[in-house]
Order: sequence, then structure tokens, then C-alpha cells
Amino acid sequence: MEWQYTIYAYPTIFAAVASAIIFVYTLDFMRQRGQSPVALSFAALAVATTLWTGTTVVKLLAVDAGVKLLAYKVLHIGGTFAPPAFLLFALAYTDRKQYLNRKTVGAIFVVPSVFVLVLFTNPMELAYTGWDLSTTANGVRTLSVEDGPVSTLTFIYVFAALFAAFGVIGHHAIRLGKPFSLQAALLLTGMVAPTVIAVFEFTDTPPLAGGVNLVPASLAIPTMLYAIAVFRYKLLDILPIAYAAAGEHSTDGFIVLDSSETVVHTNDTAGNLLGTRRPLRGNAAADVIPAYDQLKRSDEPLDCQVQQAPNRYVEFTRIPLEQSYGRVGWVITVRDVTPRKQYELSLESRNDELEMLNRIVRHDIRNDMQIVTAYIELAMEDELVEPDGRPYLQTALTRAQNTVELTDALGQLTKVTNEDERLYSVDVGTVVSKVADSVRESHPEATITVASLPAAAILGNDLLESVFVNIIENAIVHNDADDPAVDVGLSVTEDVATVRIADNGPGIPDDKKKEVFGKGEKGLESPGTGVGLYLVDAIVTTYGGKVWVEDNDPRGARFMVELPLA
Repeated sequence: MEWQYTIYAYPTIFAAVASAIIFVYTLDFMRQRGQSPVALSFAALAVATTLWTGTTVVKLLAVDAGVKLLAYKVLHIGGTFAPPAFLLFALAYTDRKQYLNRKTVGAIFVVPSVFVLVLFTNPMELAYTGWDLSTTANGVRTLSVEDGPVSTLTFIYVFAALFAAFGVIGHHAIRLGKPFSLQAALLLTGMVAPTVIAVFEFTDTPPLAGGVNLVPASLAIPTMLYAIAVFRYKLLDILPIAYAAAGEHSTDGFIVLDSSETVVHTNDTAGNLLGTRRPLRGNAAADVIPAYDQLKRSDEPLDCQVQQAPNRYVEFTRIPLEQSYGRVGWVITVRDVTPRKQYELSLESRNDELEMLNRIVRHDIRNDMQIVTAYIELAMEDELVEPDGRPYLQTALTRAQNTVELTDALGQLTKVTNEDERLYSVDVGTVVSKVADSVRESHPEATITVASLPAAAILGNDLLESVFVNIIENAIVHNDADDPAVDVGLSVTEDVATVRIADNGPGIPDDKKKEVFGKGEKGLESPGTGVGLYLVDAIVTTYGGKVWVEDNDPRGARFMVELPLA
């Protein structure tokens, strides 16, 4: 078979190869991800374009008239099916589900199917009325075909399908704004050049009247742009209408920012929640989003009171939008949290009232019980009570002292659970030495040994003293030895400071080593309130540390307090 050379074959060959690659990729995409209307319609468009451009290459390069005429008929299969396939893709891409049914799809392809049948049989010259070969000034032999009435009507239908697809995609590009404008630009720009050239050639408008049909060669432009859309911007992975539908029906607002932190898109809910009717799009984020500078500095959601609607509270969340080449913007979600915020404010107010009542009650009870203990101690010292009644008085004194101790512990627990309680740098060794000296004065019967203590700064507060007071006093109170002894040491590593408080008492059974830190745990003969070690665990946990108990050698218990260094 004889072939000829023409420069017009190069862009057409590129279009054929590129569309074939896109078709193969789409098939593999459906194999891995499953079939979808978007992928199926895009595959139909790719295969139609491949057939159109591939047979056009044969028509351009062949010299034999019969081969050219056969290629002319085959290429029109792809040429007439491609625009309806593009329309079908546009409907699927914008998720117009009401049109994605067998009847509509069949109706879209009725005209191309009838045209192909008429083209190959050409009854009564309905498809074409004649054809001949001519040679251009460059020596290229071209096939000229006189269109019949069916061909003319089919071409009009093809243009209608193209313009309908433009309208469908363009409408959603305007509706969705910048987030999908790049995809829409690739889809629409790709079809502009072939459409314009086709209009010029169909209407015999110079300079494209007669000569070589340039429409297939111009398909190199859309195939290149569609390849970019598919391989770089993951066209098949994204369904814009789903994004739009979610925005329209969501009770949350969202605001899309570009890389310069300018609002490029928003749904109606966002404006309603922010109490504004003015357009948000085109404004700097800091001008329309309350407390935006604070939101930028935090990775956590931010609650904010709406100025235009003082009784409304919203929660902002800032989510970065990343591409393989870098950050392209952010999405700000806006959620109405008024009921939750009002409940929180109500709880805060109630907690403040309870805290005030707690302080008053603790203050009054402590003062009254201190007076009670003072009078009981005076009565016992002055021997105002008969010996038979002294055990009862001693029991009353013990209970009164326990009540004072309990009010003190409750005050400390309140400070532990107070989130506003500030932490600052505290030297553990200094605190331990101070506590040891204090306990020695109140328990002269015990021997408290403190080793050389290295410097160890942690983030704590004045409650740290309570930790060591409770442990050391607990070791003495529960000690059954004739000479109670407590040994205190401190070791420091790169990350933590560990305080060791060991005693020579009876020790703690293994099944009780964890339970002793529970609220209300105490020995059978303990005079305390049973919240001391619970308080220890609560304070240490607040500092980010941990406390546990081990067996001491040769007898007794060893409490270990591990605290992270500042």
C-alpha cells in the first residue's frame, strides 16, 4: 500500500496516542476502584477520540482512494460519538443523576447510531452525495466528500451536544467558584479549539474552507489538557457536585481560602452563622472571620462569640489543603455550638457558686473544729474529765482532728482539679528537704534520713509539698517498728526526677500496691481520713508524672514518685 507524508499527521498521531493512554488508564482505574458514571463516560469519550484520530491518521497518510473513503467512514464513528460522550461525561461529572439512566443515554446516542448506519449504506445519498480526490499545493492527496442531508443534521446535533456540555460544566464552574475552576478550565478549554475549527469548516468559512480537515489534528489540545487533568489533578477521583451538595445541605458552614488567605468560596450557611449578608468571597480571611489570627496560631478548634449575633457561638476549625507540590489553601469550617457553649457557661457559673460555697463551708467547719479540738485538749490537759471518760474524749478529739484534716485535703483536691491553677518551675530537692524538716518536728519519734539531693526543676506548684508530706507521714503512722525510720533519696536522669521514700514498716501486700492510691483506702487502725494517697496520685498525675509502691529491703515499703523535668 502506498503512503504519503503530511505534517498534519503529527498532531493527530499525538492525539491518538494520548487518548489511547487515557483510555487504558481509565480502564485500569475502574478495575481498581470500581465502575462509576464519571469513569465510564470518560472511557467512552477516550475510546471515541482514539478511534476518531487513529483512523484520521490512516486517511491522511493513505494514497489509495478506497482506503481513504473507508477511513473517512470509520473516523466518523468516533467523530459523531465523541461529542455526545462528552455531554454524557459532563452530566456524570456534575452528578446530574436524573439524566443518568438507560433511556436518556440511549436517546443521546440515537442520532450518532442512525448516522453511522446511513453513512455505511448511504441510501438515496442521504449521507454523502459524492466524493473525489484532489491534490493540494504541497502535493498532498486529500479526499473531499459532499455531505448529504443526514450528515448536515448530524453535525448540527453534534454541535448542540458540545454546547450543552459546555453549559453544564460552565454553570457548575461559576457556581462552585475557584476550588474547581482549574478543572473546569481544562475541560472547557480543551474543547474550544476543535469546536471553533469545526464551525469554520462546517460553514466553509475562510481560511479553513476546503483542504485538509484540521479538527482531528486540533484534538491534540484537549487530549493534552485532559491528560493533565487526569494524571496530575486526579480528575476521576473528584466529584464536584458532591462537594456542592454537601455545602448546600450541610448545617455547618465552610469557607475556602487560597494560598494568600483570601476567601475564594463559601456556602450560604457560613454567612448565616456569622450573621452577615455581605459577600464573603474576595475578602481577606482576617476581615470576615472573627479571631482569625488566634485561629491561625492554634491547631485546635476555636470557639468564638458572633458580634452580629451576640447570643450565638460558633466553632472554627482550620484545615490545610495540600497538593503534591505544596499547600494551596485552607478550609475553615463553621459550626453552631450555641447550646453547648451556653451549657458550658451555665456549668462555669454553677461551679463558681459551688466553689464559693465550698470555701465558705470549709472555712467555717475548719474554724469551728479547731475551736472544738482546742477545748478538748485543754480539758484533757487540765484533767477536767474523770479517767473513765478520757477514752471518749480522746475519740472525739481524733474525729475532730480528722475533720480538720479532711477539710484541708478537700481544699487541696479542689486546687488539683482547678484547670486555672498555674504551674511553675519548682526544685524537687528543696521541697523534699523542707517537708522532711517539717515532719521531723511533728514526729520526733521517727528517724527521717535525707540523702544529698541534686537539683531537679519540674513544673509544679505548692501542692508538691502535700505529695511528700502525705507519703512520709503515712510511712510513719503505719509503721509498726520500735524505731520508725524513713529514708528519702532523689535521682535525676535526662528527662525525669525520681523521689524514693522507703520505710521499715510492715510493707504493703502485692494485691494492695495499686489499691492504696484509691479514694478511701487506709489501714484498719489508721487515724487518717483515707484521702492522703489518693491526693498524692491526683497531684502527681496533674504534673504529668506517676507514683507507685515497691517492696523495701529488708522490710517495709518504698514509694517511688517520678516527675518529668521542666
